[in-house]
Amino acid sequence: MEPLSSPKVVVGVHCLQLRTKSMYLNAAVDPEARSFYDSYDQTAWWCVKTQTGLGPDREPVGPDACCGDRCCCSL
Repeated sequence: MEPLSSPKVVVGVHCLQLRTKSMYLNAAVDPEARSFYDSYDQTAWWCVKTQTGLGPDREPVGPDACCGDRCCCSL
């Protein structure tokens, strides 16, 4: 099985427990499609440890929040 990846999650920078649905799809994103959508990120993120949108420290999860500075982060 291939490792889970996302263009918004960088190994060594973001927590390894961070997940989004796009990590489970084998589909290429059309670069032209970006012109049809808002720049607002509507991606749903969750933590593998808690299976919710909150980490073990009860803070919201996402690529901006789940970096090495959180006590629950595992790089």
